[in-house]
Amino acid sequence: IIAITTQSSSDAPFLLNVDTGEKTELKGITTEGARAADWSATGEFLAIGDNDGQIYIYSVSGELIKRFPNENSRSITAIDWHPTKNIFITVSEKIRIFDIEGKLLNSIKTRPEDILMLSVAWHKSGKFFVTGDYGDDKTKTLLQYWNEEGHLMRSIDISKGEIRNLRWNKKGTRLASASDALRIWDMHGNLISEGKSTDYLWGVAWNKRGNRIITTSMEQRVWIWRLGRDGRFD
Repeated sequence: IIAITTQSSSDAPFLLNVDTGEKTELKGITTEGARAADWSATGEFLAIGDNDGQIYIYSVSGELIKRFPNENSRSITAIDWHPTKNIFITVSEKIRIFDIEGKLLNSIKTRPEDILMLSVAWHKSGKFFVTGDYGDDKTKTLLQYWNEEGHLMRSIDISKGEIRNLRWNKKGTRLASASDALRIWDMHGNLISEGKSTDYLWGVAWNKRGNRIITTSMEQRVWIWRLGRDGRFD
């Protein structure tokens, strides 16, 4: 079962059973749509953040269990569930950490000015997470490493475009970031490899072996990238 969120569409977010083709519409989400979605580590719960700043918790069957606000009505751009706990991160103009009951555990303002955050990924250990933002005309786009308590450990500003997506490989040894290029990082924020792209990359996912990456782009292109044993692009 996969969860699909939509924007600028007459279709509501829904669950799709890929074996049967059955679609289950997720009730209650604003007509403005939603961008953020992630399953809990056990697959028991689905968290969705919509464009009105509301968070929804659904069961695997699509039943709405709980709804609560993300402090304000700003669009939530990404959600990532902790790998072992029933807590998750949302990103918008701030980083926020909630538990499954809707209790706000932490609220982190990343810079003095409001910068739209776009992506977030817990490390497999749960000891730290990484975020990517949009930047603006005056502020560089940042890839940032944070510890579990929300303290900044490292900021990296080499991306020339917004960082739309972040994904760890299965082992948690490499992080892929989708931006003006496909970049591969280690656990400490060191750049391992960089794959040039002709247009901005939006989606990114690893295969199970960690030697292939698939990306989607703003221009609706799909790319498959191959990595060698050293973690660099062939």
